[in-house]
Amino acid sequence: MLTIEDFIAKYEAYSDEELYIIHKDAANYSADAGKALNIVIEKRGGFDALTKRLEEKAIVENERNRIANEAIKFGLEGVDASFLKNTSNSSILSKEEVNEIIEKNTAMASAIVEDKKVNSETVVKSLIGCGMASILGGAFASLQFIYFGATSVLMIIGVALICYGTVKFVSKKSYNNTAVLLASFVAFILSYLLAYGAYAIFGYLG
Repeated sequence: MLTIEDFIAKYEAYSDEELYIIHKDAANYSADAGKALNIVIEKRGGFDALTKRLEEKAIVENERNRIANEAIKFGLEGVDASFLKNTSNSSILSKEEVNEIIEKNTAMASAIVEDKKVNSETVVKSLIGCGMASILGGAFASLQFIYFGATSVLMIIGVALICYGTVKFVSKKSYNNTAVLLASFVAFILSYLLAYGAYAIFGYLG
């Protein structure tokens, strides 16, 4: 059975957030656990001080999220990071922190924009990926029909993942890109057409 000293040692490793949650539910803990909790909270300046720290932390976190969301929003619209750095202000965070958040999130926004962009290179790579995916997916689907005589939901999902994964690997774009999405869908259809053809030729061998 844990002693008060054991509980104290345990709670001292907890964060302010964890202590606050436990304190709210203190009625469900043993008397020794409750005493240990109060001792640890008092060591940190008392419950009021703990609550104040959490409130201040929440304010800082909300400010970080506000700047991050604005950076992503304007970044998706093509606004340059340097412009945002010059126009964004915060009474809570330092200029260095603001600039760091802007840099990180505008870079993320730029990556999203680039991922969605469809140009001649993306189309060519998606077509190449579609051809490769059709062959790989068709081989996998053929094995299903020839050796199992049927397919299953899991195997259908497997073919879909093979098609998408291959197109994504070749094109270096994700499903957010229209060309990649269409190429993956076409490859999925072609995979099963090839599989039906293989089954018609070889029949069931399972």
